[in-house]
Amino acid sequence: MDREYWEALRLHLKENINKLMEKAKELGVHGIFRALLEDIFLGWKPLEVVYLTILVGIQLVVYLNQPDSFVGMIAGVTGIINVIFVTKGKVSNYLFGLINVSIYLYLSIDSGFYGEVITSIYFLLMQFVGTYLWLLNVQQNQKTDEKHHFIKPKKLSVLGWVKAIFGMTVIWGIFGFIYKSIGANRPFRDSVTDGTNYVGQWLMNGSYSAQWLFWMGTNVFSIYLWWGASLEMTVMYWVFLINSIVGYIRWTKEARKKE
Repeated sequence: MDREYWEALRLHLKENINKLMEKAKELGVHGIFRALLEDIFLGWKPLEVVYLTILVGIQLVVYLNQPDSFVGMIAGVTGIINVIFVTKGKVSNYLFGLINVSIYLYLSIDSGFYGEVITSIYFLLMQFVGTYLWLLNVQQNQKTDEKHHFIKPKKLSVLGWVKAIFGMTVIWGIFGFIYKSIGANRPFRDSVTDGTNYVGQWLMNGSYSAQWLFWMGTNVFSIYLWWGASLEMTVMYWVFLINSIVGYIRWTKEARKKE
């Protein structure tokens, strides 16, 4: 890509950041805090509240019955809230995602899952990238609908699918060879979630409904990874798997409305 492309990209990024900063100045600290609380607490249907309560409750009950790790329990609860907020299209999901991935990074280091450490660092950075992209999405939607404060899902094109699958395969291979070089017993098995995680996060940041299929893959392999190592994390990924199915159905339905 030539210099003109990168310069245009830089100017576009600068323009968007300036727009968000202007909006932040307009709201002020009090307004930003109020907007955050509204995003967290408003826009829920009764059944959605029940759904959220049940899934969080499962995590709490598991911890109370078998107190394995308080930190693991917090990671589980914030992770569940995060993915359900993603399903709802709430930008505040990234706040809970930031808490969750920070704890997950600590747990991965403590458990010696160094492949997960690399992925966690990536997720940590992507929380800020995702917040930026989702705020732009919401701001764009509000130009046509002032009452719209949530993300509008998009359908992935055929070319998008080709890029996603290619990207997942490349990442899987790269990390597989990295793990092999450091002596991992099953390097290419361990790198499966790297492929699904990295692509899933990019699709999520871009508001694509296809993200949920990659999250399903991540959740299945993560259940296998954490089985026997942390009960709270295992339960969390079971809940994630259930929510990823719900999220896929909901986002696919919403994406079709835009066609």
